[in-house]
Amino acid sequence: MLSRSSAQAYPGGHPLISQEKRGAPQERPGTNVGTRLDAVITALSEAQHLASSSDLDARFQAEFRCALDHVRDTASAVQRWFEAHAKSRDPYAVLLTLAIQRVHRATQLAKDLSLDLQNMDVTVETDGLQDLYQTIGQLHRQLEVLCRRGK
Repeated sequence: MLSRSSAQAYPGGHPLISQEKRGAPQERPGTNVGTRLDAVITALSEAQHLASSSDLDARFQAEFRCALDHVRDTASAVQRWFEAHAKSRDPYAVLLTLAIQRVHRATQLAKDLSLDLQNMDVTVETDGLQDLYQTIGQLHRQLEVLCRRGK
C-alpha cells in the first residue's frame, strides 16, 4: 500500500501538486487539470469509436480499449485527489485506488502475456523478456510473503 512517504519520494513534491504550485490558476485546485482530462478522455473515446468501426485487428482494438480504460481510471483518481485536496480531506487516500487499479491491470497483462507465450508471439528473443522474468520473480516472492500473512 502506498503511504504519504511514497508521495514524498518525488523531488520537489508530488507532481500533481507541484504543477499547481508553479502558477496554475488558484480558484479551485485541479479545475484546469480536470477540464483538460475530460477533453483528453473525450478525444480518446472518439478515437476508440473510429478504431472500432474500422478494419483494425481486434487485438489492437482490445489493447486500445484497455489503455483507454486505464486513462479513464487514472483521470478519475486525479480528479478525486484534487477534490479531496480542495475540501481539506486527506488526498492520499486516493492512492489506494491507484494501487488497486495496478493490481487489476497487472492481472490482465499477465493473462495477455500468458496467451502471447502460448501463441509464441513472445519468445526468448523478445526484447525485455529477461527483465520481465526477474521482475515477476521478485513480485512473486513478495506476493508469497504477503499472501502467507493473510491466511
